[in-house]
Amino acid sequence: MLIYSSLAEAEYYKHVNEVTLEPARWVDKALKVHGFVEPGSIEEKIEGQATVRTFYLQYDGERIRVRHTGPKPDTFRDLAEVVAKGTLHSQPDGVELEATELMAKCPSKYEEQKRTRGPMKVSPARAPAGASALAAPSSR
Repeated sequence: MLIYSSLAEAEYYKHVNEVTLEPARWVDKALKVHGFVEPGSIEEKIEGQATVRTFYLQYDGERIRVRHTGPKPDTFRDLAEVVAKGTLHSQPDGVELEATELMAKCPSKYEEQKRTRGPMKVSPARAPAGASALAAPSSR
């Protein structure tokens, strides 16, 4: 009985492509789905007193629609790495994750520089402390 009750409350952590491989297996189960927000897919509207957003999470060439109500993380945007926690529901046009929580990874400044400018380089003005012996002597 204890094992059965533990399995009934299980929450699965899956990437988008794992869910889309066998979507019927995950319908009505508690999931955390990991992927990246598909660019241009975020739509927000007000329903009653709440903000409702729909978007697509993608991973490894697969995508899944997500619906979320409530506040969003500050770092939630196109291409953000997101884990959406919720329940998968069957819809006439496929499956949709009804998310109760969104967790967006906060990219580091270094990762952003690496994506936009290539590897980070150290300029002579910002040389490490050990390199000060090469600098011109200071006047005292």
